[in-house]
Amino acid sequence: MRASRALFLAALLLGALPCQGQFADFGKNKVQYFPFTWQKMATPHFDLYFYPEEEELAGYAAAMAEEKFTDLEGKFGHRVQRRVPLILYSSHIYFEQTNIIPSLLPEGVAGFTEFLKGRVALPLSNSLPEFERVLHHELVHVFMFDRISQVLHRQGIAEHRAAPLWFSEGLAEYWSGEMDPFGDMILRDALFSGQLASIAQMYQILGTYQMYKRRSSAGCWRTGGWTRISTRSTS
Repeated sequence: MRASRALFLAALLLGALPCQGQFADFGKNKVQYFPFTWQKMATPHFDLYFYPEEEELAGYAAAMAEEKFTDLEGKFGHRVQRRVPLILYSSHIYFEQTNIIPSLLPEGVAGFTEFLKGRVALPLSNSLPEFERVLHHELVHVFMFDRISQVLHRQGIAEHRAAPLWFSEGLAEYWSGEMDPFGDMILRDALFSGQLASIAQMYQILGTYQMYKRRSSAGCWRTGGWTRISTRSTS
């Protein structure tokens, strides 16, 4: 009897647990082996945090962030009233040590936007143009989160309801730059091999590279033909 009860309780506990993927980082700690002496730079809409070695990068990022902010104000028809914290890292190795979020960051993560406090963090990875593109991508998320939050507040809805991942990432990709050759290759291969997912099939590629490369409004068909798809892979 006791054994049966124990098995029943164990089954209940296992049934209540999230999927195993959420425990992939369990027991692992971030190694923070480099002490950062953070400095702050204020612009009209941003608070930039950087360490002394990044002063030149911070100046470039400040100019780019303000430029993209103005661009997105027009596209969204929306103004973000709060100041946006922007945290910069000079390399992905340093970026992986961030304690802004607890989860471990694999090499494929080019940047992220935190929902609760709206902080944006990204490293200088391949080049300044790529850095600018990732920054633009993350600022789309800033505007999207802020607009959704304000709409829900006006409707008296306390619970956060995020846009579908394929839509939020697709829009961020669509407004962050032109198609890159590798992304074009991935999508053309999926198209010609019959593996290009439709909107109704997006759940099948949720979180995959193809999903990130499927621009929300540029991956379209015109009289059965291929038009233009563009993206970039970030968080």
